[in-house]
Amino acid sequence: MRDVIDALAADVPFLYSRVSARGRRLRGMKLIMLPLPRPIPNMVLLSTTGNVLKNLGIAVKESQRLAVEGDFQSRFTLYCPAGYEVDALYVFSPDVLGRLMDAADGCDLEIVDNRVLIYAPAHAYSKPGQLADLPDLVRYLHEKFDRQTRSYRDMRRSDETLNDPFRRAQITASGQGTEEGHMVGALGRRLRTRTTAWHKAGIAVAATLALSAALYWVGMVAAALFAAS
Repeated sequence: MRDVIDALAADVPFLYSRVSARGRRLRGMKLIMLPLPRPIPNMVLLSTTGNVLKNLGIAVKESQRLAVEGDFQSRFTLYCPAGYEVDALYVFSPDVLGRLMDAADGCDLEIVDNRVLIYAPAHAYSKPGQLADLPDLVRYLHEKFDRQTRSYRDMRRSDETLNDPFRRAQITASGQGTEEGHMVGALGRRLRTRTTAWHKAGIAVAATLALSAALYWVGMVAAALFAAS
């Protein structure tokens, strides 16, 4: 991360920076992070024009895909864990999608625990005036997400969440308290990803190289034993 703007202690907290992210290859992008009042399920909103996360080789299982409302289907693809569809549509309401389409076109957005992460293309917020408009977007999203999530409670949470000491330590360390309503169940905590074609190709190449090395070593050992005999 470089060129970091840290406003997490401000009235409208956010963090902005340039990021070098390694996926299939090293890529540059912009990152905007907003805090949430409490953890909520993992959700991903992909833009059909930016492909920031897709270009990093990140792919979410299509079974978790959720259709957004109205004309936004041609601009966004929304993913949420199974059983959390109503929650996702409440968080990503039409007015939020409209503001993102106007002010953050080409950006992907992810909610992880108690953070909103906005992944923007490397060229975003580079023109005169764009960076100056960023606080207005952050202010709107902060107020909107705060209102949408402040009273959130995961009613699908199982008792294993309460009995997980590591998870309880995470919540306590984040300052969110250990009240059961502040926890997200295991099924909603993370989306399931899938193996992309690039991943499969990498696995195949690695397996081929490993097999070739093993066969070479076996051949060398056999030749040495034959020579010794």
